[in-house]
Amino acid sequence: MRRLLLPAGIVAASVVLGGCNLADSGTNMVNGKEQFVAKCASCHVLERAGATGVVGPNLDEAFQRARKDGFGESTFEGLVHAQILNPAINPQVDPITRRRASMPAKLVTGDDAEDVAAYVASAAGKPGEDTGPLAEVGGGPEGTAEAENGELEIPAAESGALYYVFADATAPPGALTITSPNDSSVDHNIALEGNGVNEEGPVVNNGGVSDIEVDLEAGEYTFYCSVEGHREGGMEGTLTVE
Repeated sequence: MRRLLLPAGIVAASVVLGGCNLADSGTNMVNGKEQFVAKCASCHVLERAGATGVVGPNLDEAFQRARKDGFGESTFEGLVHAQILNPAINPQVDPITRRRASMPAKLVTGDDAEDVAAYVASAAGKPGEDTGPLAEVGGGPEGTAEAENGELEIPAAESGALYYVFADATAPPGALTITSPNDSSVDHNIALEGNGVNEEGPVVNNGGVSDIEVDLEAGEYTFYCSVEGHREGGMEGTLTVE
């Protein structure tokens, strides 16, 4: 979800939307988190979902004050659901494109939209971690990718979240092809820098593969996604060549 614009006066907005209650709609919180991770985590911060995006607003910060002031989660649901279906228009003009960028309307619809709204309402601005079935949704990088026969594969997360499957990687010195399959609908690529190397692969999605060819000396390098905001959101790791 790109640039979800929550009003600065969120408390006032919460009062207005207080009657928009989705709490009795039989929402599926697990599906809500799955949909959020797949469609929203690449742009927003939501700690319980492991979301570290930097393009859109920080949802934890947006709801923290209202939660402390005693507003109920049903009020938050109504606000988030309304923003999903009819996002606010960004009043700021992008200095490069000269356009007002905003989150596309209806990235999720129907039951999925209600489920996302319910999950965000339950998680935003709340300390701690998800438990039970919710804890199984999402994840993060684990383990080390190892090069074989001059090739190294570092896949992007299938959910579209801002991380690669592996936290780091190793390879011997010499010619190396690095590939990064991306099965999600979120744009990602593979890039590498360090020791005089600065290479970026093509941006891909929906089953595409980003790749670069490099010739590496012994040392440490950083692999990362060069799509706007993704590296800042944590989509990077260390490649050790030895």
